[in-house]
Amino acid sequence: MASDLRGYTEQETLNKVLNTDNDSIQVDIVDATGVTITATDASVYVDDADWTDSTSSHTLVGGLYQSTPQTITDGDTGPLQVNANGNLIVDLSGTDNTVLDNIAASLSVLDDWDDSNLANVNINIAGSDIAANAGVMSATTPRVTIANDDTHFGAVGAASDVDGVVHGQLRYIGAGVDTVESSANSIQTAVELIDDTVAVLGTATYSETSTKGSVVGVVRNDTLAPLADTDNEVAPLQVNAAGALYTSDASGEAGSILVTGTGDVTTTVTANTVFVAIQFITDTVFDSDDSKGLISATNQLYPSSQYESTSIDADAGAVSDGVTFPQGMTIFGRWSGFKLASGSVIAYIGYV
Repeated sequence: MASDLRGYTEQETLNKVLNTDNDSIQVDIVDATGVTITATDASVYVDDADWTDSTSSHTLVGGLYQSTPQTITDGDTGPLQVNANGNLIVDLSGTDNTVLDNIAASLSVLDDWDDSNLANVNINIAGSDIAANAGVMSATTPRVTIANDDTHFGAVGAASDVDGVVHGQLRYIGAGVDTVESSANSIQTAVELIDDTVAVLGTATYSETSTKGSVVGVVRNDTLAPLADTDNEVAPLQVNAAGALYTSDASGEAGSILVTGTGDVTTTVTANTVFVAIQFITDTVFDSDDSKGLISATNQLYPSSQYESTSIDADAGAVSDGVTFPQGMTIFGRWSGFKLASGSVIAYIGYV
């Protein structure tokens, strides 16, 4: 054994290189400048150990930059690859991007939506699209639910029997009162509201603070003209220049005639007219000819020489030369003509 041990005996030298437990050799690592490198476990952490800022240390792991990366075989080790800027290179070539591609396509559609390119969205109920333009109730017919505290709309109530017919009931809220009415009453209320707000036609002055109402089917005719000779004809109400409504005339506004002789008298000169009243100036008797004496405009409805007015009652009698109409009496009806046997009358004409 060498004898030069720097002044230490062999035993002392052996003690120098053994650790305190004498089970391993203790060796100092010295760098090129002679500085001893102290080895610690500062960069070794147990599982779930905490990191302390400015105190804990870690082992630096580097990467390898290669302009032309090397290849390794299965099971071999190799360095982490970085680019020229030191960024770690990650290979995503084997990743399935189908889901990401679909998301990107959907986002592109959303990005294109604006006022000129609206989204087409189908409303779906339990897996089925709602029925469009459906006229028959089905499982896919959309319903509208109105909240029970809504102050703008009412709720639909139970059905009710009105005049023997079952109607739906409409609940409406007005003037702070919640009322349930039948559909018939609800329609009446709606019509009344419309009647209160209808604008008045024509040039007449209308006061909003006075009576409300609407003008319906009124025509001004300064000279009243007869309608076409058609039964059941529809026509508007007619007024004169003063706005007065023309009504059925029994006062002779359409004309009148004084008769003192015994000739045939008819209303054929004025079209669509009849005698509506006959006033007796003196005691008068009509001609006994049943086709001329007193001719009713409607059979069996007015006193007549030919008919007995049985449409009114079976006990009626015909006008004959034995019936005297006394002076001052006036009879009303509708007659197309008459002939006197004696006496004098004023006959008043009205429109048919």
